[in-house]
Amino acid sequence: MRLPFPQMLFDLIVPPRDSERIVRALTLGDLQTLSLTRGENAGSLPYQEPAVKALIWELKYYKNKKAAELAGEFLADLLIAIAAEGLGKPLLIPIPMHATRRKARGHNQTETLCKAVLRNAPDCFDYAPNILVRERDTPMQQKLMRHERLKNVKGSMNVRDPLRVAHRACIVVDDVTTTGATLAEACRALHAAGARHVERVALAC
Repeated sequence: MRLPFPQMLFDLIVPPRDSERIVRALTLGDLQTLSLTRGENAGSLPYQEPAVKALIWELKYYKNKKAAELAGEFLADLLIAIAAEGLGKPLLIPIPMHATRRKARGHNQTETLCKAVLRNAPDCFDYAPNILVRERDTPMQQKLMRHERLKNVKGSMNVRDPLRVAHRACIVVDDVTTTGATLAEACRALHAAGARHVERVALAC
């Protein structure tokens, strides 16, 4: 794909990151093809695939617009299918980030991902970005062993408005999951607040 001249000129002055170059070349078809190779995990992307790592990296650390658009379009189809399975109009809930970490990073990538999904499916979900609260600033999960990850996030989340959650179906969205500990903790908090059903979805695993 040939870049517009202004972009080519800008790239000469400020060379793009390697991950940024990869995301520029990615298409929705590429992501769909990668997902179809997953067997029982079809619907999610393989995190060990370099193109997927680049997509997540650009979304998480740089709030890359192209990465968000691609990821949102890819995930929207899956979430619409889940909502159609008798869930009515579920609450769409991003995994929360502790205020300290959010301030340091400048954004929460799961909120960026959910907003991108909503642009593709504006009438399918009730967006609830502040329902879940991360009450403890837990260490980064990727630095921990599996048993440490489970212990690390246990009891770290709470529901800010239980009345809004009570008897509702919820879909909780994360960017990456490995052990599933973070999504499981979100699920626990929502069920404790009275949610009737909680689906856990990650862009990549």
